[in-house]
Amino acid sequence: MEQQRKTTPKQVLARIVFNEQVMPGVYLLWIEAPGIARDAQPGQFVMLKCRGGAFLRRPLSIHKVDEDGKRVAFLFAVVGKGTDWLARQKAGEEIDLLGPLGNGFDVLAATREILLVAGGLGLAPLVFLAEWAKKRGLSVNLAYGTEDAHRYARELLPKGINLVDFTEDGSCGRRGLVTECIPDFIDGVDQLFVCGPIPMYRTLAKQAQFKNKLVQVSLEVRIACGLGVCYGCTIKAKTGLKQVCHDGPVFNLEEVIWEEMVEV
Repeated sequence: MEQQRKTTPKQVLARIVFNEQVMPGVYLLWIEAPGIARDAQPGQFVMLKCRGGAFLRRPLSIHKVDEDGKRVAFLFAVVGKGTDWLARQKAGEEIDLLGPLGNGFDVLAATREILLVAGGLGLAPLVFLAEWAKKRGLSVNLAYGTEDAHRYARELLPKGINLVDFTEDGSCGRRGLVTECIPDFIDGVDQLFVCGPIPMYRTLAKQAQFKNKLVQVSLEVRIACGLGVCYGCTIKAKTGLKQVCHDGPVFNLEEVIWEEMVEV
């Protein structure tokens, strides 16, 4: 298994390089933070301090790391006071970051081909994983699904992958749900990595279509501290209580008790 480097999270004051809207209500943020970029692993996240009336830090999945290992990118939606404030920040301004945090995706040493399944902004951490895998010679398939063409960001997709795209209304790519493609790929891939909303995971957990392939999912829940101190992100798993920020945010699909999960 590909082991993550265990590093101590860093709190840094980092400069914004780029912050622009890439689709309605969704922003791409690039920050110059060499210490975080150097240590980041696919599936990990940072806690970002937002002002504008937001008391707690906001968790953001790491979307990309640049080739020089100095800059890190985040893809986020405006959903409240904190992210509204963040969307209005300009290049040159500074942001307080804590990270990288959490346990990311595990790629087995024998894996040669993977399937990534992204629902909406679930694309964010999977782009980092796709680029990481391509650098190591793995074959990467990405199934990307959105509600409609207005929420589809083709320019954000990684290069050199096999892309299958879906929209629920058929305005771009195939019509339907992104999870419908899994039977087409399951025989040829070694592992599956999924990121999307909780209902998507519940649906997958009820389907016996994986043929004993390892399926890992990235959870997005409310996280207060990011360090496993406050227990605010605790979920129920088959082996007991787990903290998403400390034990995750990546879990095996079969590990989580999905009926007990609360949607954010």
